[in-house]
Amino acid sequence: MHQHQSRTHKSLYQRLTEEACSLRDRAEAAPQEERDRLIDRARQLETAANMEGWLSSAELKPPT
Repeated sequence: MHQHQSRTHKSLYQRLTEEACSLRDRAEAAPQEERDRLIDRARQLETAANMEGWLSSAELKPPT
């Protein structure tokens, strides 16, 4: 079966940053070991979002 896609499409950058924010929120109430894991994952997602933003920027030009 096909999953229904939402009518509002979010960019990869938006999805990554929203998930990172969600993980940081969850980390606030988590035990220390899980908190550390959630924060590490949030950092990874933020790094990926920054890289995606850079790669999709209008200033980025292909090599010549």
